[in-house]
Amino acid sequence: MKWALFFKVSILTLAISAVLAPNAFAAGGSHKGSLQISDPIQVNGKNLPAGEYTVTWSGEGNAVNVNFARGGKVLATAPANVVSLDEKSSDNIYELKTSSTGSKELSALRFSGQKIRLEIAGGGDQSKVGDSVK
Repeated sequence: MKWALFFKVSILTLAISAVLAPNAFAAGGSHKGSLQISDPIQVNGKNLPAGEYTVTWSGEGNAVNVNFARGGKVLATAPANVVSLDEKSSDNIYELKTSSTGSKELSALRFSGQKIRLEIAGGGDQSKVGDSVK
């Protein structure tokens, strides 16, 4: 009888671990997407020319660091906050604001099929642009 109880508790513990393990990796893991920008923008004070970029973000909890790379070289890095959305984004969208100098600054990213929005530190959300973030 003791063995049967021990066996049931062990199976239950393994089942709970299997369910919770992916969430642990998602919280602190690294995530990746691609970003196609059609006009030059600024990210955290760095100028990014039009083109395709690999976007990666990682961090603990809601605070992450977002890297923008092209050809394997990181061209800009910005702190961001991960905001949970109620619904998955139907489109890939990057959001811009106009700075006091008239340049376009990245303020947020949303990814098709995901329930998150990356709010770039210091950014707003004045205009939204469809994109190819994957």
